[in-house]
Amino acid sequence: MKKRAKKEVVHRIEYYTRKVAQRAAVHPSKKQPRSFKYRSYRLMAYKKMMHEEIRKYQEARLC
Repeated sequence: MKKRAKKEVVHRIEYYTRKVAQRAAVHPSKKQPRSFKYRSYRLMAYKKMMHEEIRKYQEARLC
C-alpha cells in the first residue's frame, strides 16, 4: 500500500476555508444538499486536526 504524502498546513487551511464557504453559500431556508448532512461534524473534526498540525508546525519552527 502506498503512503500518502503529508499535506502542508497551507493546503489544509485552503481546503477547510473552501469547504466552509461552500457550506455557508447555501441559504438557510433552502434544503441542504445530501452530501452536507454530516459536513459540519466532519469540518469540525478536520478543524481540530488542522489546529493540532499548526501547533506542531509552530513548535518545530521554534526549535
